[in-house]
Amino acid sequence: MHQKDIEKFAFFYMCGQRDKRLIEGREKMTFQDFDRLIFITEFLGLDHLSLEIWNRYSTKFQAQLQDLENQFLEDPKDMALAEYTVDTQLRDRWLEEFCASVPDEEVRGWIMIQV
Repeated sequence: MHQKDIEKFAFFYMCGQRDKRLIEGREKMTFQDFDRLIFITEFLGLDHLSLEIWNRYSTKFQAQLQDLENQFLEDPKDMALAEYTVDTQLRDRWLEEFCASVPDEEVRGWIMIQV
């Protein structure tokens, strides 16, 4: 079994049904879903899975990614500070929601310790 398969198996064990459907392509992924899944998989150290999601879906969100890059290039200091404040709050919420959706109570407790 390859590392990316092990990571996907582990993530599927932890995540809710909607995230499984998104990653498998059975439900339409939004840019926010993409951003959230990349963040969560990287937070959990599932780098191979994160890269798989990036490779599969990043071209779909090329325009949004380009907009973010352009905003940063226009005013990197202001953009970085504003994004940091928003991202911190949003990403905390993503982690809380992810933890709440973990079906196994023991695994949920382990993840909450990491948060």
